[in-house]
Amino acid sequence: MDDVIIPVAFFLILAGAIVAVAYFQSQRNRERDRQYAEAMHEYREAVERARSEQEAVRLQLAELSHRLQNVEGLLRSVD
Repeated sequence: MDDVIIPVAFFLILAGAIVAVAYFQSQRNRERDRQYAEAMHEYREAVERARSEQEAVRLQLAELSHRLQNVEGLLRSVD
């Protein structure tokens, strides 16, 4: 019976160490995943802002193009 105590204690300590290491690694991975999710959320917001700004610029260009055509028409009618 005494011969069994040391190996069992060794394996219990080893198993506890493995579980502890796995736990802390999973916590680190969760933190990294959370940071990645936050970065992706900020990226999506930036893309949405850029898309809306691009749409506004496109509308302004369309308006300027229309005005330019009107000015060209006026200049051609003067000739």
